[in-house]
Amino acid sequence: MLDKTLLLLLLLPCLISTQPVDLTDKTWREMLTGQWMVEFYAPWCPACQQFKQIWSDFSKAMSSRNVKVGAVDVDKYQSLSGRFRISSLPTILHVRDGVFHHYEGERSLRGLKNYIDKEEWLKSGPMSSSFAPDSLAMSLITYVFDLSLLIKNAYSILLDQYGWPAWLIYTVFGIGVISLGIVIGFISLMITDYSIAAWYKIYYTLFRKTKKDKSDEEHLENTEQNPIDEDKSDTTEEELNTPDDVEGAIDEDIDQPTTIDQTVRQRR
Repeated sequence: MLDKTLLLLLLLPCLISTQPVDLTDKTWREMLTGQWMVEFYAPWCPACQQFKQIWSDFSKAMSSRNVKVGAVDVDKYQSLSGRFRISSLPTILHVRDGVFHHYEGERSLRGLKNYIDKEEWLKSGPMSSSFAPDSLAMSLITYVFDLSLLIKNAYSILLDQYGWPAWLIYTVFGIGVISLGIVIGFISLMITDYSIAAWYKIYYTLFRKTKKDKSDEEHLENTEQNPIDEDKSDTTEEELNTPDDVEGAIDEDIDQPTTIDQTVRQRR
């Protein structure tokens, strides 16, 4: 009897260590390092309950390899269901150094082992980096989930513990949401207006400088290519500017035919 007890005590740590690692909204980033297989489940899901023993056996099989097996309760950590875009249960993800793949294979111990042994995850395309759980977009969605849960919990507390009527709670929440929207909208408008003004100033300054430099370069090129034309242009302008003595000579030539006509008339 004593030997069996000692043997059980020796095996107990091994049995505990081979169970799937429970990941939470605080520890889920552990799966971004190394190789993981993670199941998303809910206690009320019948399919998850049927798959529970298979997932436990798979965790034991992977204990001797460099593959960690985890599990996430989406009923307890609802924000993670939004971050990982969980639409069906159970959902299984393969993670290798922060790159995510959806497991679409057979829900059996053999199928899970072959997925790792034959590296079948390489045959499927990875999850888009824009919608990866650690991306900015998914982080924002998580904040939305957290805010909705906060509002839900506040509603329950005000209704059950403080006895507020539902219409009063909705009114308070409505005023709060409208006020928050106005503040956020005003701040966004100020930031946008300041950004546009700053960018316009920078663009206008650079545009004027570029245009001026381009005009100077074109003028310099024209001067280097057509130096004779400028001399001709200057000569033409000088010729057009007729002096007074030349104009006087032209007037005398115009008056001369008139004098000759008078002489001929006198002879007649």
